[in-house]
Amino acid sequence: MQMALSRGKHHWGSVKRWIGDHSTLLKKILTFLFFCAIAYLLIQHAKDIEWGKVFDTVRKTDITTLLFGFVIGFGCYIAYASYDLFGRHLLKLHTAVFPTMLAAWISYACNLNLGAIIGSVALRYRLYSRLGVSSGDVTKVIGISVTSNWLGYCLLAGGLFASGSIEPPESWAIGKLSLQLIGAALLLFVGTYLYFCFFSKKREYEIRNKTFTLPPAKIVLLQFGAAFVHWTLMAVTIYQFMPDELAFPTVYAVLLVSCVAGAVSHVPGGLGVLEAVFVALLAGEIPKHQLIAGVFAYRCVFYFAPLLISLPLYLAFESFYGAKGKSKN
Repeated sequence: MQMALSRGKHHWGSVKRWIGDHSTLLKKILTFLFFCAIAYLLIQHAKDIEWGKVFDTVRKTDITTLLFGFVIGFGCYIAYASYDLFGRHLLKLHTAVFPTMLAAWISYACNLNLGAIIGSVALRYRLYSRLGVSSGDVTKVIGISVTSNWLGYCLLAGGLFASGSIEPPESWAIGKLSLQLIGAALLLFVGTYLYFCFFSKKREYEIRNKTFTLPPAKIVLLQFGAAFVHWTLMAVTIYQFMPDELAFPTVYAVLLVSCVAGAVSHVPGGLGVLEAVFVALLAGEIPKHQLIAGVFAYRCVFYFAPLLISLPLYLAFESFYGAKGKSKN
């Protein structure tokens, strides 16, 4: 019996070592499989879409609606850029407000279209280096920005799901009760974090040899406020292009789901993922061509237009702050 247990432990230890040695490969395989699943879902739905009606619907979209969506989206970008101001404040960086937000704005536009590795990480390091910020501090700024964004997501998604205000369409795999339970779990997570931020005397925690410092309560409230504005404006932007039959909370909920799917898939710009989620969850209620047309219009004003703006902004940033840095040397 003991020999069998010993062999079992040895075998399990070997499995754990193998998983540890091949963790990067396993992540790539899982990501690839997820991407394949999304691609399969897209292909299956694409067969049933009347593409002529899609382009016809886009052509009929009022120019005022497109401009209004762009303005709202621009405000959403500013809200996202404000996340970096929290990092600037907490780390006591000697950078001005405008270039800090401009670096974050450009990074966000490239992040949405080109992926997090290029936009959120590589480009931020490049832009902040022009402002004289060390790579270590840039890493911390990125961490604070990501934390602000996803904590706000958990609070909003949790509140929206748990409230019971959403009536999931019949095509959804989960029912109203399951959605409420997911929302309750998200709220519990956020509540635990807030409890530690407000009441814990210990402000630093070490997890896997990395030190995390809890922000002051006032900063936490500002982070959640910025996240609320950011996610809500994003939902309002896409809601402008959705059919009138869809309620705003439903569009908000589907957008939140699609953002997680896009982040997990690592597909640049979530290309195809956003469309697949909206079609999969709402096609039973709304014609597919209207959903695709709405998401395409949303992409134009929220993804592509800011990217076109960010390119000359990036060149101007490099030219101005790069030259400014050289003059100091």
